Amino acid sequence: MRRLYVTLFGLLVVITWVASASAKDYRFQYKLKAGDVWVAKDISQVRTEVMGTKSSTRTKRTIVYKVKRGPKRGWVTVEATIKSQASRTDNGPMNRGNSMAGMIFRVDMHKSGEIRNYKFSGGNSQTAQYIGPAMKVAMFGFPEFPADPLQVGDEFDAVLRMEMPGIKGTRGVQSITKFTYTLEDVSKGFAYFSVKQRTKIKASGMDIKDAGKGEAVFDIKEGMWIEL
Repeated sequence: MRRLYVTLFGLLVVITWVASASAKDYRFQYKLKAGDVWVAKDISQVRTEVMGTKSSTRTKRTIVYKVKRGPKRGWVTVEATIKSQASRTDNGPMNRGNSMAGMIFRVDMHKSGEIRNYKFSGGNSQTAQYIGPAMKVAMFGFPEFPADPLQVGDEFDAVLRMEMPGIKGTRGVQSITKFTYTLEDVSKGFAYFSVKQRTKIKASGMDIKDAGKGEAVFDIKEGMWIEL
């Protein structure tokens, strides 16, 4: 009986060691360099219902990103310019739908995804004053990768905070969004993540909660998300 116990214990050790040895570590980092330019097209749709009346607003935005030399090693400066923005409601185009065109947003970004020194300028001055503080998340919502390597099945969190000042005596809006990224698979140079999102919003004295799920794909060779 004792001999059987030892044999099973030894088998368990072997199985555990083989499983551990087969697990592969993956380190992720952004590979932006000075001179890089890319164009992003963002399409969003918001549906609301107030006292039984439903409405929706659809927005299309074109953003040009330019990468410049950063303040120190491992960092770059990323500049995002809104070239155009068009918004349309159920009743037709919005007259001020393009008021954000010409706005420029800048950050210093580490290869890990850490963001510092957010600034904005240009565009309609009234729109910039109200919208500018909240656009950091929209323009630079790249998650910061953990310092430790990931294995398939591992997860990490990214927390994004947004504040928008009130207008003409109204209360501002504050939100905290937590994203949980789980590494599901790595294949042919691409890393596939499942994403869970949970948001808490404080606006006009109300607390609003929201949640969702999605997927994201990271190009390991290029060091950038192709789906996020």
